[in-house]
Parts: sequence; structure tokens; C-alpha cells
Amino acid sequence: MQLDLFIESKVGPEALKELGLLAEHYGFRALWAQNYARAPDAFMTAVPLAMASSRLKVGVAAVSAYEMHPLRIANAVLTLNELCAGGACVLVGAGGEWPGVMQSKVGKRITGTREAIQIIKKACGTETVNFDGEMYSAKYFSTSWATHKTQRPPQIYAGANGPKMIKMATEVADGLLMSDVLPEMFDWPMPNLNKALAERDPNAPPFAVNNFVAWHVKEDAEESFAEARREMMIRGWLEDKWLAPFLTQDEIKLVQAKKWSFLTAFRERHGNIEGVPPQIVQKLVDGLTCAGGPDSLDRHIEHLRKYKDAGFTELALGLQDDPADSIRMLGEKVLPALR
Repeated sequence: MQLDLFIESKVGPEALKELGLLAEHYGFRALWAQNYARAPDAFMTAVPLAMASSRLKVGVAAVSAYEMHPLRIANAVLTLNELCAGGACVLVGAGGEWPGVMQSKVGKRITGTREAIQIIKKACGTETVNFDGEMYSAKYFSTSWATHKTQRPPQIYAGANGPKMIKMATEVADGLLMSDVLPEMFDWPMPNLNKALAERDPNAPPFAVNNFVAWHVKEDAEESFAEARREMMIRGWLEDKWLAPFLTQDEIKLVQAKKWSFLTAFRERHGNIEGVPPQIVQKLVDGLTCAGGPDSLDRHIEHLRKYKDAGFTELALGLQDDPADSIRMLGEKVLPALR
């Protein structure tokens, strides 16, 4: 199982380049620039890294099929692929922050994502793209300018947690990336994934299975826990499936009633969750993230090994404050233990 890193584009192009080269030095597989509406453009932010890296894959995640037409996504990822000599990747989904900010009308999520990936994959090939689907159409589109796509086309991932989206991903994408799925939750996505993988053409190329995990471990444990509390709102948006493995029913009801406190902490960038007992918040930190000081590393390494044992080929660790320190810690102490 290989390790990827997720870093928000807000760090800027130069910092992302330096962080990516540090990750490349340690042997990480890929660095993904996260695509948020309230941040610099992720594709453009990734350009300096794409031009400077030699082995590291450079990706953008996640791009909604309802924020950019699939042809525009194809054009962007193929351009990135040219710059990193065939090492680009993109995560395509239906949700994300952009559609909400743009007030986009999100239609059939599975159909839209399927068609978007089909168009992008066609555009990464050698033929002129003509596509007439239920959600999208394309005519006379050619990417004959791209030189690397025939040798190393970009990897196209689907963002997928649910059974229908997982099935779709295994049929049309190069891989899938789940979000914040913890080992305690494997009972609901993994049977669907294993069934879908078993139904794939045995002659099809290998299929990548990835998952985003929030990584907050720092030298200062309390700083780590505060960062994890601050980011807690976006751990599955605190839906019941993400709470049930770690909280009682009464605790779940309280968290649901106090979601605004979690959202406030996230927006105001602090770790104070008003109206929720600290012990309940700590249960979520312990369950939904990797957080703590250096003395917690052995426990987190065992946690990450469960993904490898379950069949994940890759794992993406999301970094926040002081990402260079996190990359060094992961590169020196975690990455070697998972090889």
C-alpha cells in the first residue's frame, strides 16, 4: 500500500512545490492539491510542482462534474499531465464545495459522474470525442496536442462511498477514493467494493482503491487535538454513519443538535466546540482522525495497516498546519513501517 498526501491549495504554488519535492524525497506516491472554492485554483497551484517533480504523481481533488464541464476537466488534467510527463491524476465526484457556492443544480449524481468520467477518459485517448449522454454532450473535441497521454495518461479517480457510486467507479474509472471511511465502518462499503471488483473484466488494468484519512499528529499533542477538533465538521459532515461506531445514541443526538458549533469552529479556525462535552468531542477525534503526539505513532501505524489488510492499494493522508513537519514525521517513521 502506497501513501499519498492531500494539501489545500491555499498554501500557494511555491509552497506546494517545495512540499511536493519533500514528499518525493521520502517516497510518497502522490500529492493532491485540494480543490476548494475559497482558495486559489488547484490546477494552477499544482503547476510548479508538476514541472519540478520527477517521480511524484500530481493530482487535484475533488473536482465536481457540476462545477466544470467534463471537457474542461479533461483539458486541465491533460495540461497538468504534460507538465509532469504523464504523472497527473484527478478525482471526479458529484458534490464538493463549488456546486454549493455556485448554486449549481445538481442532477443525477451517479449518472453525471459516470458520464463525466467517460468523457474525460475518451479525451485522454487518441480519438475525437463525440458523446451524447443524458447529462452531458460533446462534439468534435480533440486533444491531439497532448504528447504524454498515449504513454502515461492521467489517472481518473471517482469519489465514491455508496454502493451505486462504487459500482459505477469500478466500471469506468481508473480507481476510486473514499472519504473518511474508518476501519470500524468497513462493514458497509467493503462488501460492495469487493463484489464490484470481482465483477470487473479480469483482463482490465489494475484498479486503485484509496481513502482519505485526516492526519493531525504533531510533536505537541494538544496542538494536534485542537487542529483535529477544528476540522471535525468535515469528517463525513458528521452524518450518523460516521458517528455510530464511536458514540452512543444519546451522544449522536447531541452532536447532531450542535452541528453549528462544529461548523463555527471550522469556519473560525479554532478547536472550541461549544455545547458539546469535551469527552464526546475527544471520542470523535480518537475515532475519526489520526491525532496525538509522537507516542501515538505505533497505534496509528497499526490503524493504517488495517487498510492494507482490507485491500486498499493506496491511502491519502490529509495534512493541515505545518505540513512540512508532518511530511518529515510520516516519511521517517510511518512510511517505512507500511512498506
